Amino acid sequence: MTDIHAHILPGIDDGAPDMRQALQMAELAVGSGVKTVVATPHCIDYAPTKNFWDARLIEKIEDFRSRLRDEKIPLEILPGMEIFGTERTPELLRRGKLIGLNRSNYPLIEFAFYGYGAEATDILQEIVNMGMRPIVAHPERYDYILRQPSILNIWAEMGCLLQINKGSLLGNFGEREQRLAFELVDRGFAFCVASDAHRSNRRTTRMTDTRLLLSDAFSPKTAQTLLRDNPKKIINNENIRWGEPRWFR
Repeated sequence: MTDIHAHILPGIDDGAPDMRQALQMAELAVGSGVKTVVATPHCIDYAPTKNFWDARLIEKIEDFRSRLRDEKIPLEILPGMEIFGTERTPELLRRGKLIGLNRSNYPLIEFAFYGYGAEATDILQEIVNMGMRPIVAHPERYDYILRQPSILNIWAEMGCLLQINKGSLLGNFGEREQRLAFELVDRGFAFCVASDAHRSNRRTTRMTDTRLLLSDAFSPKTAQTLLRDNPKKIINNENIRWGEPRWFR
């Protein structure tokens, strides 16, 4: 499996606080069948000139890769970031101050849980107009999507891809979020499922439960598509064709 959304880099955001925790998260991932993790630290655009893809972040990734080799943990770590979408995000992406997953054409974008669908749609449209394919992180957790899921029709028609959190499917964020997560998979809106892991003891990198749940509730093919095939297309920067979902009314 490939996990495209995990806060596994030590000491950089609200994810792994130190190297010990990061290595534990890596061991959990490998033990559950994960071969590749995209490290996606939070990148929140409070400073319009900040260069998020800088030497410090590159050094953090290389240090972690080195420790994984030393500890003989066979986990591939790829560069990425979870970008908080603002009106400046498209320009920062254009200038290379923000990057897509594995430096691909697919940036991972999150929004405030309590906000407005119109603002998020405008930001996503600007990114699409640049020729990129934004991946929306955990849309099933946004209050305005829970109230009006038909907004996802617009995002899908624009070409956006949707990443569902494993915790949503497992019911860790609430019943409404779980119901919508299941519906997004059932309707064909979900493009991939990721851990959004933050620790080794809660919101973990372990993906076994998620694979089994998807296999049992839908099919083994669905589990393979959402956990392995589609994430690999993203990190390989492949041109993705996505089937039309069953639209919300």
